[in-house]
Amino acid sequence: MKSLKHKIMIPIFVLSTLGFILISLIGYMEAKRIILKKVELVACEKVEKLTIKIDSRLEKWTSEVKILSTNPTIKSMNFDEFTKYYNSNIKLFTDYEVAFIADKSGNYKATNYFSGNLIDREYFHKALEGQTVISNPLISKSTGNPIIIVAVPIKDSSENVIGIFGVTIKLSLLTDIINSETLGDTGYAYMISTDGLVMAHKNKALIYKDNMLKNKNKDIADIAKLMIAGKAGVNYYEYEGKKKLIAFRPIVPTGWSIGMSAYNSEIAKSVTTFKYYICIISSITIILIIIALYFFSNTLVKPINKLKSYMEIAANGDLSVHSDICSNDEIGVLSDSFNSLLKENKKLLEETIKYDKLKTEFFSNISHELRTPLNIIFSTTQLVTMYNNSTPSQLNGEKLNHHICTIKQNCYRLLKLVNNLIDLTRLDSGFIELNLENKNIIDMIENITLSTADYVESKSRQLIFDTDVEEKIMAFDEEKLERVMLNLISNAVKFTKPNDTIEVIICDRKDTLLIKVKDSGIGIPSDKQEIIFQRFRQVDPLYNRNQEGSGIGLSIVKSLIELHGGTISVDSIYGKGTEFIIELPARLVDQKEDSAPTHELSKQSNVEKVHIEFSDIYN
Repeated sequence: MKSLKHKIMIPIFVLSTLGFILISLIGYMEAKRIILKKVELVACEKVEKLTIKIDSRLEKWTSEVKILSTNPTIKSMNFDEFTKYYNSNIKLFTDYEVAFIADKSGNYKATNYFSGNLIDREYFHKALEGQTVISNPLISKSTGNPIIIVAVPIKDSSENVIGIFGVTIKLSLLTDIINSETLGDTGYAYMISTDGLVMAHKNKALIYKDNMLKNKNKDIADIAKLMIAGKAGVNYYEYEGKKKLIAFRPIVPTGWSIGMSAYNSEIAKSVTTFKYYICIISSITIILIIIALYFFSNTLVKPINKLKSYMEIAANGDLSVHSDICSNDEIGVLSDSFNSLLKENKKLLEETIKYDKLKTEFFSNISHELRTPLNIIFSTTQLVTMYNNSTPSQLNGEKLNHHICTIKQNCYRLLKLVNNLIDLTRLDSGFIELNLENKNIIDMIENITLSTADYVESKSRQLIFDTDVEEKIMAFDEEKLERVMLNLISNAVKFTKPNDTIEVIICDRKDTLLIKVKDSGIGIPSDKQEIIFQRFRQVDPLYNRNQEGSGIGLSIVKSLIELHGGTISVDSIYGKGTEFIIELPARLVDQKEDSAPTHELSKQSNVEKVHIEFSDIYN
C-alpha cells in the first residue's frame, strides 16, 4: 500500500524553502532592533545632555541668588537701598526679569516697583523654613508672564530668617534650551513640572496650559506619572494612531523631568529600503512555492475534498450517500470506514424511527382506551345526580351526593390526565395545530378568569383581574389559551393558603402582550425554578405533599405558548409568592387562512373546563 506519508513528503520538501523567508525576516527584525536600540541610546544621550544643561543653569542661578542674599544691602531689608544696589549692578541680574524682597508676612516689593503679598505662594513658605527654593512654573504677580522663581532666606547676624530674597526667571530661557535639541526631522524635547504641567515644548501654545497627567491618551498620562516620579528610561506609546518613542530623565534638584519624543516611522527610515528588498525576494519565493504546491498537492487534495463533500451531504441528513473513492492508502481506508459508519447510522435511525412510532401509538391507544370507560362513568354520574335531584326520596340523597361528587371529581381528574397524555402524544408527533382567529384577547382572558371566581372564592382566596387596555385584537387559539389560563390559576389555588391573593394582570406592549398570573403563596425555591416546565417534574414533595398532579401540566402550557410564538417564564421568591409571565406576539392572520382543523376533545363550557382543570385540588 502506497503510504499517504509519501505523498505529503514532496510538498513538505518544497515548503522547506520557506526557511529562506524566515531567515530573511529574522535578519530584518534584528536589523530593525539594532537601529531602534541605537536611536534609543541617542535619545537618552540627548535627554541627558539637556538635563545637564538645565541642571547647570539652575545651579548657576541658585548660587548667584545665595551669594546676593548675603549682601548687606539685601540683609538690611531696606528696599530703597536694594533698588539702588540693583540699578547700579544691573549686570549681575541679566538673567532675571525682576528681583524682590519679602518680609516674614509675605509683603514684597520688586525692582519693577510692583508690590503685593506672597503668603499664597508655596515657595515663600519653604524659603522661610530656610530652604533654597526653585519653584514650579507660575504666572508672575507683577508681570503676568510664565516664570520660575529662585528664592532664598534672608538671615540676620544670628542666623534667624527675617525675610526672603528672590528673582523671577522667564520660562522662555528654559524653553530655548529645551528646543535647542531635536531628534531627526520631527523629534523634539519637552519638560514638565512636578505636577505634570508643560514647562517647555516645541508647541509654545502648550506651555503652562497643558497637563500631561490629565491627557486623554492613557499611555501619555502613564508616562507622565513615571517622569514626575523621578524615573529615567525609554518607553513607547500610541499617538493619533502612530507609534512614538520617548526617552525621559529627571532633573533631580527640582523634580522636573525632560522627555525626547519622535515617531517610530521616522526612526526606522534607514531600514525601509532593506525591508523593500526583503519583501520583493520573499514574494518571488512565495509565488514559486505556491506553484509547486499546486501541482504536487492536487493529487492529494482532490480525493479529500470529494470525501468532505460526501460527509457534508450525510451531515445534512441524507444517509443514502456512498463514497466511491478507491485507493490503496489511508484515504481509501477512511472512505471504507465512512461507508461502514453510514450503514450503521442508517440502521440505527430506522430502529429509532420505528421505536418512536411504536411509543407514539402506544400512548395514543392507551389514552383512548382509558377515555372510553371514563366517558361512560361520567355520563352515569350525571344521570344519578339528575335522578337524585328529581326524586330524592328514593335515594339517601346526602350520602349519595357526597359519593357522586367524589366519583365525579375523580372522573374529572382522570379526564384531565388523559387529556394531558393525549396532548403530550400529539405534541411529540406534531399533530396539534393552532386554530388562530383574530379576536379580542382581553375579553377572552377576563371571561375565563371570572369563570373561576366562584371556585376560587369558595377556597377562601381573593381573585383580582386587572388590565391596562380594554381591547386588543390579535390572532390566538381561544381554546388553548383558555386551557393555559385555567392551568396557571389552578396552580395558584393549589399553592396558596386561605386569604391569599391571586392576580391576573394584562399589560399591553404594542408589539407584544404580557399576561401575568401572580399569587402570594408558598413560592418556588430558586434552585427548582428551572425544572417546573420539564415533563413529569415537580418541585419537591416537601412543597406540594397535600396536592395532586402529574407534573406535565406546565410542560403542556409551555408547549402551547410556544406554538403561539410566545414565551413563558417564572419569577418567584420562596415563601412570598410566584409570578408566571406569558409574552405573546401581537399579530393578525389572514382570515382566509386562520382556520385549521383541530383534533382536541370537543369544547366544553367554561364551568366544565374549570371542574376538569381544578379536579386535583382537595383542600
